[in-house]
Amino acid sequence: MKCFKSAGSLAVFSLCALAMPFSFLGAAEVRTWMSTKGGTIEASFQKMEKETVHLVKEDSKVIQVAFSELSLGDRQYLVEEAELDEKMLFEQKLTVPEEDFKFNKDTLKPHKKKMAFGPETHLQFKVLESEHFYIAYTGKFRPQALVEMAERIWYGMAFNHQTFRENWGDRKKVIIVTDNDEVYESLGQYYTNWLRENTVGEEAAEGAANRNELLWMKVVGNHLRLPEEQREEYNAFATASVLRIKDGNDQGYKKVFGPFPTNQISAAVVGFQMGGMNGSAPTGFFGLTRAHAYFKEIQLAKKSETTILDSTAYRDDNQITTARGFKDGRAWAKTLRKLVRKGDVKPDLEKFLLYASTNLTPTQLVLMYSFGYYVQSDLEKLDAYSELLRKVKADREVPEASEIAEIFGFDSVQAFNESWTEFVKSSAFK
Repeated sequence: MKCFKSAGSLAVFSLCALAMPFSFLGAAEVRTWMSTKGGTIEASFQKMEKETVHLVKEDSKVIQVAFSELSLGDRQYLVEEAELDEKMLFEQKLTVPEEDFKFNKDTLKPHKKKMAFGPETHLQFKVLESEHFYIAYTGKFRPQALVEMAERIWYGMAFNHQTFRENWGDRKKVIIVTDNDEVYESLGQYYTNWLRENTVGEEAAEGAANRNELLWMKVVGNHLRLPEEQREEYNAFATASVLRIKDGNDQGYKKVFGPFPTNQISAAVVGFQMGGMNGSAPTGFFGLTRAHAYFKEIQLAKKSETTILDSTAYRDDNQITTARGFKDGRAWAKTLRKLVRKGDVKPDLEKFLLYASTNLTPTQLVLMYSFGYYVQSDLEKLDAYSELLRKVKADREVPEASEIAEIFGFDSVQAFNESWTEFVKSSAFK
C-alpha cells in the first residue's frame, strides 16, 4: 500500500491507495468526496472498515481515507447510505471549510465574448468563469478575489450540506459587478424595462417595474432575472446577483472575504439550499437567510458592513428605511451578550421566525446573527441545521418553532430558547 496526495482538480486530499486495481462490485453512486484539508475526489463508496472508508475511483483503484478527514456532508451521506452510527458524525473537530479550501486558479476561464444587457455598448460585461460562477464585470475591476470568495463560500455549503452539490448541478450563478455608477444606473433602467415587458399581467408588470425603478439606486446589492436565451447560452440560474462598488466599500472586493460581498453570496447559496423562494418567501425564510449571511460575514470577514433595505413596501413619498446591526460591526457579540445577561434582550425562536426587513431593529438584526452562529456552533447543531434547510426545501415552507426545536433535539421551544440564550451569554459567542 502506498500513500499519496490526490491528483484531483482541487489540491490536497490525504489518501492511501491500493497498488493493485480493484474491480468494484455493485452500482454505488459516483460522487464528489471532500476532505477537511480542502481537496476533492470523484469516487464511489465501497465499504467501511473500523474508521477507514474505502472509495473506488472510476479507474477501479481503491482509495482509503480516514472517516474523520471527510466533510460533514460526506459523513451525513455515509450515515444515511451505509447505515453507520450517527454518533460518528459528531466525533470530529468543527472546521471552517471556506478557509481550508484549496482554491485552484487554473480553473478560471476568461471569456472572449461579453455578456450583453441590451444593445448599449456600456452594458457589455467582460466574463470570468469559474467552476460554479460567472463574474460579469466592467471597467478596471479585477474579479479574481470575488470569484475566489464565491467558490470558497460555495465549497463551505457543499462541505456541510450533503445535498447542496447535487441540488446545484452543473448550472452556474451569474454575479454582475460594476464600479461605475452610470453603468449600474443604466443596468437598473434596462431591468425596469425588462420587467415591464416580461412580467405577466399589466398591473403586476407596472408594479414590479416601478418598484425596481425606485429602489435600484438606493442599494449596492440587487438581483435581476436573466432572459431565457441568456440562461440557455451560459447554462446559468435564472436570477443573477448585481453588486455595485461605491466609494467606501471598494476594499471589500480587493481581498477574499470582503464583508458585504461575503454576506450577499452567503445569502444566495443558503437561499438556494432552501429552495430559492425569495420571490414569494414563506414566513421565517428571511430570518434563516439573513442569519446565515450575517454569521458567515462576521465569521469570514471578521466584521459586518451590510445594511438591510426595507424594500417589502414603499410609500408614495419615496421614504425608504434601512436597518443595520450595532454601530461597531466588530463588537456585535460583546454588546448583545451584555444585553442578554442583563435580561434586556431575550432570544425567542417564535419571534425570530417573524422577522422581516420591515421595521427591523438593530437588536433584531444582531439576534439573527446570534441564531446563525448558534445553530452552527457545534457539529450536532450543524447537522440539525442541515436537516432544517433540507426540510424547508422539501416542504416549501419553514417549520413551526416547535418542530424546529424538535429537529435540534429539544422537547419544547422554551428549551431551545434557553439553550440559545446560554450560548449568547457564553464566551463561545464571539
